[in-house]
Amino acid sequence: GANRPWLQELPDPITQITWDTWIEIHPDDARKLDVERGDMIQLASDHGTIEAPAYITAGVRPGTIAVPLGQGHSEYGRYARGNGANVIELLPPNSLPSSGGMKWSNVEVKPTKRGDRVPLADVAGSDYLHGRNIVQIVSVEELLRKTGDLEKQESPEVKPGGPGSPTLYPPHDHPDYRWGMTIDLDKCTGCSACVTACYAENNIPVVGKRQVELGRELSWLRIERYFDDPSNDPAAPLKAEFLPMMCQQCDNAPCEPVCPVYAAYHTPEGLNAQVYNRCVGTRYCSNNCPYKVRRFNWFDYEFPEPLNWQLNPDVTVRTKGVMEKCTFCVQRIVEAKNNAKQEGRKVEDDEIKTACQQSCPAQAIVFGDLKNPDSEVNKLRDKNTERGYRVLEELNTQPAVEYLKEIR
Repeated sequence: GANRPWLQELPDPITQITWDTWIEIHPDDARKLDVERGDMIQLASDHGTIEAPAYITAGVRPGTIAVPLGQGHSEYGRYARGNGANVIELLPPNSLPSSGGMKWSNVEVKPTKRGDRVPLADVAGSDYLHGRNIVQIVSVEELLRKTGDLEKQESPEVKPGGPGSPTLYPPHDHPDYRWGMTIDLDKCTGCSACVTACYAENNIPVVGKRQVELGRELSWLRIERYFDDPSNDPAAPLKAEFLPMMCQQCDNAPCEPVCPVYAAYHTPEGLNAQVYNRCVGTRYCSNNCPYKVRRFNWFDYEFPEPLNWQLNPDVTVRTKGVMEKCTFCVQRIVEAKNNAKQEGRKVEDDEIKTACQQSCPAQAIVFGDLKNPDSEVNKLRDKNTERGYRVLEELNTQPAVEYLKEIR
């Protein structure tokens, strides 16, 4: 997979690093070696040496160094050649005579700090939630208690920013459909198959390592990864939570009123659509989006032969200077609506699958019509009332995406 740019630009689920080899080292060992994040480290064994930048993490044991496999090719194509380091050079040949396999662990190496420091091409923001409600977790005990409390309530209270909250925006009329999504965080493993599926479906270009370092990645969908705050329990093992984050298709969308040319607009079906040939690239919409899911296209990216044949003919290939974003695979919605219209009926539930939903091996993502009470997306919400929440709901953006809390 090293010569697949989609896979090279796909962030590692835990470190969120792309396009590189890195050396994971425990903070205690990093202090002993006077190593900081990004410092080049040379690893030497009895069989060879490699160099790679340091990534400081409590996810490895003290006295242990971890290096990912797969990079450091001397050939194998333009995307693989000369990228990262080949960790196999550290391993003894014929190390397991009984099986003929490689000795992938328990190889003694000597780390040495080099003089230079390099940036890591990662897409991670903060490693911790800092009290925000982005990823929510519920214990089994609390879940059972909340279920009992809900059964006793005559009328559920209105949460700040929840459905029914006061707003300055006039209500939107959705005469036919209101598209929405329900995502079960207890099923999401952070595998990122949905991210690559979004690239493939929507003609999203790969920008390369240098542009990722500058924060110019173009993925419309990302996997948010957060760790438990170690200040709560320093002795606890490191635990990670994952959350797929795409455009939330807000009813009170902060991106729409700030666009000076009305490129960002609200469709009758509740989508925050984007008119590409109207956009002049002010980026006001990105600045006003609390979810940071809009991308600015800095260049006219090329799809050299034969990659041009992979482009989806139903989706525009964007040009330099426009904002682009997720629209719940609107091209699939339009196709299903056209088919239904020709047959004189409405779109049926489960007739449309977004690319991220279709590719999710855990079936954590469900898409459908929120106006249809019998749709799967609504059934999941009704069945899991005590687990359902919307990210940054207190901002009163009224997102169409609801998440189900992770259970521990």
